[in-house]
Amino acid sequence: MTAFTFDRHILAGTINGARYERANKTESYVCVPPAFMITDSDGACWTFGAQYAVHNGEFEFTVLRNDVDTDEVAKRIEYRKGVVWIFGHYGWKQFSRSRKHFI
Repeated sequence: MTAFTFDRHILAGTINGARYERANKTESYVCVPPAFMITDSDGACWTFGAQYAVHNGEFEFTVLRNDVDTDEVAKRIEYRKGVVWIFGHYGWKQFSRSRKHFI
């Protein structure tokens, strides 16, 4: 039997049921789209879900964090200086790591 060792430095998250692992978080100023996902410093994977809403004639998609709906919709997800930001018809919101929701 082979023993597996867990590297605590590997960042791991889930998108569409698949586990994603990265040695480093996503670089600053990466946006979804055009990127498919963002990995934050906690290892969480951020992407858009399949549900959408139309605001002012533009599509906004559900925002997922590790395959869990955040109850937010957005046109864009951006990672800036270690903070996840979303943009939609309401303007910009940032994710609060301590509160685990957008403010």
